[in-house]
Amino acid sequence: MSTKCSLKWKEHTDDSPGYHLYDDALDDFGGEGETEQPVYLRLDGVHVEIETLVSGGASVTATIPRNIARELGLLPPAN
Repeated sequence: MSTKCSLKWKEHTDDSPGYHLYDDALDDFGGEGETEQPVYLRLDGVHVEIETLVSGGASVTATIPRNIARELGLLPPAN
């Protein structure tokens, strides 16, 4: 049983990476002062670089095509 509530998705194909933007229905995550739960983004078929940080956690760099960045609202539409 999945607790994922899909917001936006695109299937990974041989020609293009895919993604899944979703909420978790059972998420009770909230930092101090947070009034909204987070969203999750899964990227399939992309190049990533992960660097662990001394302070804890990690720094993640993902290389995604511009058309997917536009679909996710990260960039304005192409002119």
